[in-house]
Amino acid sequence: MIRKIFIIVSLIAVFTVSILGTIQAQTVETLSTLSNDSLKIGQRLVYELNLKAPEGFEVEWPVWPDTLAGKIEILSQSKVEKIPIDDKGNIHLKQKIVITSFDEGSKSIAGLKLRFKPKGDTTHYFAQTNPVFFQVFSVAVDTAQAFKPIIGPIKEPITFMEILPWILAILGIVILIYGIFWYLKRRQKIIPAFKAFAKPQIPAYVVALEKLEELRYQKLWQAGQIKEYYTALTDIVRVYIEDQFGVSAVEMTTEEILDGIKHLNINALAVNKLNEVLHLADFVKFAKANPSPVENDICLNHLVDFVNESHPSVAVEIEVVASQTEVNQEVI
Repeated sequence: MIRKIFIIVSLIAVFTVSILGTIQAQTVETLSTLSNDSLKIGQRLVYELNLKAPEGFEVEWPVWPDTLAGKIEILSQSKVEKIPIDDKGNIHLKQKIVITSFDEGSKSIAGLKLRFKPKGDTTHYFAQTNPVFFQVFSVAVDTAQAFKPIIGPIKEPITFMEILPWILAILGIVILIYGIFWYLKRRQKIIPAFKAFAKPQIPAYVVALEKLEELRYQKLWQAGQIKEYYTALTDIVRVYIEDQFGVSAVEMTTEEILDGIKHLNINALAVNKLNEVLHLADFVKFAKANPSPVENDICLNHLVDFVNESHPSVAVEIEVVASQTEVNQEVI
């Protein structure tokens, strides 16, 4: 019986010691300090709030207003620092608050209650900080002395960094003015003392006839270059039609070209010759037709005839329009 009681007492003692060790290991300590115990009106003090707690404790840190009780103003506050301090898992939390006061007399910052909760616990506890006190003194004024004049603004030397933006702005304006002047001068047109005579433009039909004769002497189809020969033939006549009559023949198909010159005063025989050449050229270029030597020569001659027989129609149309204009003027 005595042995059982001894075992029970021993177990209770061991359990009590372990609980006390755990509680001591989880002790929360707080401390508030001031950088000085007094200041003059408008000077600054540093109020430091410290807390020691085991790692993992959830601590609700105070949110500071702009002004504390007793007309104590908060000017700034640092971030809350978290520093490990020992091998038992304790940490040190601290924050510095810069304060001042413009009211003379004794001031105090009351103790703060910091709410915390141990790791894994659902119950919240409070740790009370110590209050701190300081004295605010007014600035001593010697009324026996005469009033001193108000000190005006103190002139400081101008630094290079202060005038650098002005230098860059002036330099930019100068560069801009020079650039405008250079651009206008470059674009200025110099009027020559004697105007050059415009070179007379060669008529389109003359150019076409010359190119057809050049093509004849190249002897492309005789060298087996049938497709190149008909391509050159159609290119010459397309450019001629476009330059002579204003029809966009270079970009048109054969049917579009024939339809585009219907309104022109060109005789039907010349149009038929053009029609035969353009259609045969299409067969050569797209159907790989192989015309006879006679057809090759005839096609070139047909285009020479078309140019010779079609270009006078432009002059005829101009005469018709001019005569109609004269008649209209006489009627009016």
